[in-house]
Amino acid sequence: MSSSPTPDNSLNETSTTAKPPTHLILQMALRDVSVLFRTPWIIITRALSFIVQVFVFANLISGLIHIQGINYFEYYAVGSVVTTIASISFVIGYDIFEEAEEGVLDYLLTLPISRRQLIIGRALGGAMRAIVYTIPMFVIVAVFWGFSQPLPILTALLSLFLLAFGVTGMSITVAVSVKNANRFDVVLALLELAVSRASTALYPIGFIPVYVAVFAPFSPVSFAADSAYSSLVMLTLDLPAIAGLVAFVVIFLGLGATFYFRRLEGGVYA
Repeated sequence: MSSSPTPDNSLNETSTTAKPPTHLILQMALRDVSVLFRTPWIIITRALSFIVQVFVFANLISGLIHIQGINYFEYYAVGSVVTTIASISFVIGYDIFEEAEEGVLDYLLTLPISRRQLIIGRALGGAMRAIVYTIPMFVIVAVFWGFSQPLPILTALLSLFLLAFGVTGMSITVAVSVKNANRFDVVLALLELAVSRASTALYPIGFIPVYVAVFAPFSPVSFAADSAYSSLVMLTLDLPAIAGLVAFVVIFLGLGATFYFRRLEGGVYA
């Protein structure tokens, strides 16, 4: 069954006064966010899983690994938040693929919203949903390690949001590029695994295989993890990592929009 919500009636209301673009984009984004609140048990179970992973697995592993200048327990906890938000951001691709198969996307195209606003709203909604999804885990990490300074916390959240925004663009690109359902599941699962695990979020560069270490520093998840760790732990701003995240967002949001428009023009999954 599709996880996509029933189209919001507010989007279909007719009015003699045109809605501003930002209002329509926000409505589309909130439509995607509402999916999460209809299934709150997903947040609860994921938060419990996160607690076990960090306070059991990471705690045990940190006793075996000693890295000069790094508290590995703390490093792993921050990285776990980053990899979690990357993984949940891919879900928007499944929603769009199912909407195309079930005809919901055709309905959305009849609403008084431009295609550009539609794609931005979907990407924004996916990013907002991922942020809301991971807030409980972020709070757990912040409280346990005493991260309380507002500016570092805001900078870390900005890095997480940029990562989520870029990953939703990537997921949308895949969703509108692959027609076969089985192939789509495999491609998106492999891409999620590569993006989340082929990074330095959970393991420092010196402790991962050479063939992964070649690409790991350029992963958007590595950029987000480096930026979040620098902000929260080192209290410094990692500008190269933030610049990398911004470039990632621009590239894949642009690609997602381009493929989305072409697929719509040619007939979705025809």
